[in-house]
Amino acid sequence: MEPRPQLSRIPPFDRLPAETLARVAEAVDVLFFRRDQTVLTEQEAPDSLYVLTQGSVQVLAGGEVIARYGPEDCFDLEALLRRRSPGRIVAREDTVCLALPRAEFLYLLAECPEFADPLFAELAGRTAGSRPVDTHGELAGFMIAKIGDAYVHPPLQVTAASSIHEAARAMRDNRATSLLVVREDGEIGICSGTDLRNAVVIERRSPDAPVGDIASYGLVSLEEDDFLFNALLTMTRHSISRVVIRHDGAIRGVLEQVDLLSYLSNHSHLIAVQIERAGSREELAKASHELTRVIEALHGKGVKLRYIGQLLSELNKKLLGKLFTLIAPPELIDNACLVVMGSEGREEQILKTDQDNALLLRDGYTHPGLDAITQAFTEALVAFGYPPCPGNIMVSNPYWTKPLGAFKDEIFNWIKRPSEDGFMHFAIFFDAMPVAGDTALLDEAKRYLHQQLQSNSGFFAHFARATVSFETPLGFFQNFVTGKDGQHRDELDLKKGGIFPLTHGVRSLALEHRLEPTNTLERIEALEAKGVLTPARAAELTEALTMMSTLRLTTGLRKLKAGLPQDNFVNPNELNKLERELLRDSFKIVNEFKKFITFHFKLNLVT
Repeated sequence: MEPRPQLSRIPPFDRLPAETLARVAEAVDVLFFRRDQTVLTEQEAPDSLYVLTQGSVQVLAGGEVIARYGPEDCFDLEALLRRRSPGRIVAREDTVCLALPRAEFLYLLAECPEFADPLFAELAGRTAGSRPVDTHGELAGFMIAKIGDAYVHPPLQVTAASSIHEAARAMRDNRATSLLVVREDGEIGICSGTDLRNAVVIERRSPDAPVGDIASYGLVSLEEDDFLFNALLTMTRHSISRVVIRHDGAIRGVLEQVDLLSYLSNHSHLIAVQIERAGSREELAKASHELTRVIEALHGKGVKLRYIGQLLSELNKKLLGKLFTLIAPPELIDNACLVVMGSEGREEQILKTDQDNALLLRDGYTHPGLDAITQAFTEALVAFGYPPCPGNIMVSNPYWTKPLGAFKDEIFNWIKRPSEDGFMHFAIFFDAMPVAGDTALLDEAKRYLHQQLQSNSGFFAHFARATVSFETPLGFFQNFVTGKDGQHRDELDLKKGGIFPLTHGVRSLALEHRLEPTNTLERIEALEAKGVLTPARAAELTEALTMMSTLRLTTGLRKLKAGLPQDNFVNPNELNKLERELLRDSFKIVNEFKKFITFHFKLNLVT
């Protein structure tokens, strides 16, 4: 292959004078890489700039794709300048590259501005444009910040026999807001300044009473090398304002809520506190309206979508649970289980798209004002910004609020008398997650569900068939297939075309193997662990689902700012080059997964 004609068509080499281009063509080497062959290892110092003429490569760091390059792309400029590769660069297919020696490359940068300027502009554009899906950018973000990076208060300890007065003096002398209390049996508890004040002022305890009697035991603790985000998630989940930090099991100190918040610079935990303290629907609504700002802040910091989903799921569960306690009497709460389903149950609904909830009642229990309560619950969520479910899958619909026995009857019908609506209802309910009330009711319903499936193996194939019910919006020549007219002209449906086939196909496999997780990424990990999915396929599915979900979130936030309704449509022409290539590759993975599901469940034989 003659390099000169190739280079003359590739920017920015096409801007070089003829004599300079001839010099460059003389210096380059032609390299061939087989599929999956490593081009550069992580941290390796490259000696050439690579120019792709055929095939493609991807950069892997931390097990994830942080960049991709296709024909006529140059890589890796950043690695060449910094003298180390940010990740392992691997050929995605049989690939041909022209390798320009570093010395010649530096000569062009210094002597040929017509070459250097567009090259750096392309690098800047690629870096900025790829942010929504570029996990390497998180190295400067708080997702990789460790607990040890924040301020951890030194451990202040007293014995359980110490008096409340002595404990208060120790906290004052050490300017601490809490201390650890050690009992004679070695168990350690924690006591805050608020606990001391309440004990003396509110409960009228004597200052000479032992502090061990008011301490809280069963410490919630994390390791020092854990992520700060996990500390935030833990505080939110347990409704606490401090966690004990350990190093190799030994207590290192206490991480306070205020220090964590000052490091993370967002108010997600404060929203959790607002929810807990809300005494009315109006106060709860204020906290609800802050959730979108939290999403924008986390997404803007480059936080992985999976962790945003987990945090928002915890906040949403707290929100719905609190709303239920404000509306429903304690007797109803004790005899019912409020659940979220569908994408909410999978911890994958980030923006407020619609409601998917149900209420399981204890058999034999009735409440005279139940209809009014469930209607008020749905209307309150609408006021909070959660649109009604188009399919009316809400507690205000009597079909989704009934005794456990009636739900079992529905499960029986969904499985034994399958129908299109039955499969949809089954899929939604299978992803259910408890929010408030007696969680044993949902546990019993799911046990019954799996019992009924034991004698109906043919159900799995019929259930999985929905995986291939929508066409992937990718044409024969790998071009995007978009709407030709109407409201969604030049747009494609990310959910129907890509996200749903992946989530439902994975859900079908999880159902077949009786896996407990409801989150799709956790299901993929569990399926890989059981050998159902190969590591390569599991990685591809994770990558594709994350990319498309991130793109949907980015588009959704942009539409939200523009005052447009939330939907699942995106215009490929509005994406940058890297995003388009990643979306195209994601749809390819979807098509391959559909083939896998078709073969696995023998869908060609299902009628």
